[in-house]
Amino acid sequence: MIRTAADFTALAAAPGVNSPLLGVRFVVRDRAVPSLRIGIAASKKVGGAVVRNRIRRRLKSIARELAPQVRPGAEILIGVRTAASTATSAELRAALTECLRRARLVEASA
Repeated sequence: MIRTAADFTALAAAPGVNSPLLGVRFVVRDRAVPSLRIGIAASKKVGGAVVRNRIRRRLKSIARELAPQVRPGAEILIGVRTAASTATSAELRAALTECLRRARLVEASA
């Protein structure tokens, strides 16, 4: 997980792809290190603490499932959009998978 403010700031300037539910910024650091680092940013515009934490838990679970398919050495920042507050887990999974495909971080069959 990405936790420090410096890491979030560095990824905020990285290239990214967007969907109505999520925005994904990414950098592939070192392919030799087979680690995946993910950070999730949800502002108060998304909803209260309960809503934001529910979305974070769902996205963490989805990211764990997709992790074996993601390119090694990737660092990903997932920005949660307001529409995600009413989305189901299946919709969040589809949005994240599509963003990762468009970013070429996973294969098309994922």
